[in-house]
Amino acid sequence: MDKLQLTKNIKNYLYSECGMDLVGICPAEALSDEPEGRRPTDLLSCARSVIVFGRRLLNGAVQAQFRRLEDGVASAESIYSTYGLELVPNWTMAASTFYLADYLENTFGAVTQPLGCGPEMGTMPKNTPLPMFAGPNKDGLLLNTTRAAIAAGIAQPGWNNFPVTKQYGPRVQFGCLLTDLELEYDEPDRGPRLCDPDKCRICSDVCPMHALPAKGEGESSVWRVAGEEYEVSKHKVNACTVAALGLRDEFAGIRKRGDLVEGDDPSDEDIADAMRRFKISNCNLDHYPKSCCSRCQIYCPIGNWQETFGDTGLSKGGK
Repeated sequence: MDKLQLTKNIKNYLYSECGMDLVGICPAEALSDEPEGRRPTDLLSCARSVIVFGRRLLNGAVQAQFRRLEDGVASAESIYSTYGLELVPNWTMAASTFYLADYLENTFGAVTQPLGCGPEMGTMPKNTPLPMFAGPNKDGLLLNTTRAAIAAGIAQPGWNNFPVTKQYGPRVQFGCLLTDLELEYDEPDRGPRLCDPDKCRICSDVCPMHALPAKGEGESSVWRVAGEEYEVSKHKVNACTVAALGLRDEFAGIRKRGDLVEGDDPSDEDIADAMRRFKISNCNLDHYPKSCCSRCQIYCPIGNWQETFGDTGLSKGGK
């Protein structure tokens, strides 16, 4: 089977059998500038291709977080964390990644390596003994799925360090798989930036911990992906962690733990100490115990936000 038909078969499988909304493929060498140990061939020595796929977050699950943040409905966090942010999206994406790997190996005799997905899958931050969220720039996933999605042409980098898409903004869950198959490749989106920090600063304004300095008001970082350079905010990971995990009661939902961190610029030692005192609640899945922020993700205007959430009343546009 030629490369073009093989590529079509793979994409069709992801769309029709796995329910993906976005699919892109880049050559393994497109990520050769990643840190040692995080490059495709460091993980799969025979890797030729990186297949990246995404599923949008449910609008109804996202609006549950609006209810929590805008209306004070604390219990709505369970809907968003279970069906929008982590639990079910991570499980279903992990399953789809496995099914794709099995399909490629059984049907085409490929060698594949399915990779973890989401903020908690495969994450082991150096400053905490638990596999908890500590931001995309800490220790993170084995392969940077955000940069893979950029190299595969289905996303661009957002100022908030999330991958942003034309259709859904940053409200997408991505998965990734390495294979030795040589395929037809997609080009990075070299069009106008979807996220223009000179015109929009919503992610910086809505961040309660000031973890995403607006352009010109703090440090920035330069990402180099597939021969392109992108300027993004220098994400203050430890500050983000305080809001994301509810390490202070002002950010916690239904699971108050007391203020485990003080100030807006905690050190690694502060976070490590907070995590040692972090109590995990034993809840059933219909009330998944998770404090989460996600303001920079759910309020991002990219991806028809106004038409989807503002005009429909799902969000009041509050901060």
